[in-house]
Amino acid sequence: MRGVLTVLLVLVALVPGTRTATAADPAHCTLVNPSTGRCVVQALGPGQGDDPPPAHPATGSGANTQDASTKPRDSPADSDAGSPCFFTAPKGIYMAPGDHGVPCTSSQGSWSNELSCYLSPMANQPRASDEAWEGRDPADGGAIYECRSEVVPPFFRTVWLADPPDAPTIAPGEVARMAAAEMDLQAIRIGITPAPGTAGIVGLPTWLWVDGANATTFGPITRTATAGGATVTATASVRQIVWDLGDGTTLTCATPGTPYEPHFGADPSPDCGHTYTTDSGDQPGGTFTVSATSTWVVEWEGAGQQGTITLDGLTSEVTVTIGEAQVLVS
Repeated sequence: MRGVLTVLLVLVALVPGTRTATAADPAHCTLVNPSTGRCVVQALGPGQGDDPPPAHPATGSGANTQDASTKPRDSPADSDAGSPCFFTAPKGIYMAPGDHGVPCTSSQGSWSNELSCYLSPMANQPRASDEAWEGRDPADGGAIYECRSEVVPPFFRTVWLADPPDAPTIAPGEVARMAAAEMDLQAIRIGITPAPGTAGIVGLPTWLWVDGANATTFGPITRTATAGGATVTATASVRQIVWDLGDGTTLTCATPGTPYEPHFGADPSPDCGHTYTTDSGDQPGGTFTVSATSTWVVEWEGAGQQGTITLDGLTSEVTVTIGEAQVLVS
């Protein structure tokens, strides 16, 4: 026969304890070349990529981001991380955020973030007297490259490079993950009634909240990182908290919850709470294990692009005792 946890009461008013438990649009054409009628830029808006890459692992002690990938992407549509190749608009030319990502390779060559053009070595290098060498001796090394772009304003020029250009490899969304790694994101501290060490009552409301919510446990928190020629600003916030109440019930709250105060009496929480209908007597240790998993979302902007990354949840837990009430009559 199941053991029943009984709480003996001598008062008529049943008020929960007040102590706090603490535990540590698809890719689209944004620019048409008027001379060719072809789309020359593809861009992603926030969250418009394919399924995001696997979120980095995280623990209750903070976010542990993966190293930034060095695998180049062929187009901005490959990931919500954006394109590692991006166009820097000349002074006086305005392009809205999200319009700057470009494919890293094309029939014109490999993209250079620094020069904002596709580079390809000239098949027939100019004579040594050609002004393209800018007075350099071809025997000393280097080569003349064609530098082409159909992004506003379209242009063609030649440039001398001492060495073949390196292909951009780090997408701005991956730089955003580097910024997130500096945020020290943490699992929430659980606020709950009844608190551990006290006994709650079947049928009375349980309040749930983030105790002492701050930038690292609930957000928002902002950091900036630079890598691969891209400077990205990332802001992280908790989008939701999934509460597992230990009795088979899960609850999703989009707010940090309301801290319980004595004057609330036996009222239910206005935004995040639960009412137990069974006692915890048959549970290990006679308690329910309550866990709170916070889902962090990072919104980033940089290199003329922007996007959103969802991180793995951070979890904390406590145990609570729930009993059935009996009133003694003397």
